[in-house]
Amino acid sequence: MSVAEREVGVVGPGPAVEEVATPAPTPASARLSGVDGLRALAALWVVAFHIRAFSGARLGPLDLIVRSGSTGVSLFLVLSGFCLYLPVVRAGGRLRAGRFFRRRATRLLPAYYVSLAAVLGLTALAAGHLGLTRYSGPELVVQAVAHMTMLHSLFPSTFYALNGAYWSLALEWQLYLGLPLLVLGVRRFGLVRVVVAVVAVNVAYRLGVQIAIDGHAVAANSLMATAVLPNFLPGRWAEFAFGMVAAHLYANGLVHRVSRLGWGLLLLVPLAVLSVGSPLEHILFGAVFFLLLCVVLARGNLIGRIFSWRPLVALGVMSYSIYLVHQPIIVVLASVLRRTGASPRLVFAEIVLLVPAILAVAWLLFVTVERRTLRSSGTPEPGSAEALLLAPLRLLHGRGGVAREGDAA
Repeated sequence: MSVAEREVGVVGPGPAVEEVATPAPTPASARLSGVDGLRALAALWVVAFHIRAFSGARLGPLDLIVRSGSTGVSLFLVLSGFCLYLPVVRAGGRLRAGRFFRRRATRLLPAYYVSLAAVLGLTALAAGHLGLTRYSGPELVVQAVAHMTMLHSLFPSTFYALNGAYWSLALEWQLYLGLPLLVLGVRRFGLVRVVVAVVAVNVAYRLGVQIAIDGHAVAANSLMATAVLPNFLPGRWAEFAFGMVAAHLYANGLVHRVSRLGWGLLLLVPLAVLSVGSPLEHILFGAVFFLLLCVVLARGNLIGRIFSWRPLVALGVMSYSIYLVHQPIIVVLASVLRRTGASPRLVFAEIVLLVPAILAVAWLLFVTVERRTLRSSGTPEPGSAEALLLAPLRLLHGRGGVAREGDAA
């Protein structure tokens, strides 16, 4: 296991770490706990966003923060760029593409396919009920094929289907396919020029989409305009590139210089919020999360300590599983609770109280499937976040052992 892998861990919604060299080993404690804490923030923010969306609640002064939770995906994309590119920097700019894609598939697909099979089964059994969309047999087959091949984000009919959170996993795969191109560009032209080019492509693409919408070439309120086109690779590339910059700064010991500009968050956050709905929305949020990541990576500051809090880090370790399972559960809970005649705010509050149950389902997926895909899935270091996640299993095992000893006696 490489230094970079131990330091970075995994990223949700599409965990993103790759070994491209074999540096000297380092203790597991070198893992960047603050990065896991940021993953937890992104996952929980998206969960809160979906609870609000499916409950229909409006939350007064808190509404702006909660309904901005969809931008948690921007944080995930910045973290993906950081985690994928850091090993490349440490390997002298080399990326073994074949090995990279095999390991991405091995890491991502098992937990994804298990969750997809569960959603397909639930949809087939409860078609038209529990808030789930009804599909005919052929339609369900089409949905299954589109999602299995990660093509579902390319079409309005499949973009939000089955489990709406899945769309960003398809985007992650588009970013994976684009990474070798970026690495080649960096080796030839340098990181600064490549990042500037990516941002320029991103801006030009989003402005082109907006022009097409304004010119009625694309229906303004269609899923093609609001979801498919804006979330295609060129429309979200800058966020990933910002993460690459953070990886370069961190690997070269320069992240502290950028972290001193942390006060810039006071300016960037309002600008990003004001940009919501504009073609530059995701780029500005990407800049916010780039700066936040640099502050966390610098350590030795209050923000870094907050995101290194062990329970938060533990949630970040299993953030991929949280992301995979949360939305279908929220949809079902909202459908059932609305039938009781509860107000939207009450439905929101009730689902929030049930978040531990959602986390329990995610934990079950993590310990049974996702953890087996981690290259660090041996015995976790005592006191680590992963050890905290596995503590319930040890407790159950211990109780079982005591019971058996008593029975034998």
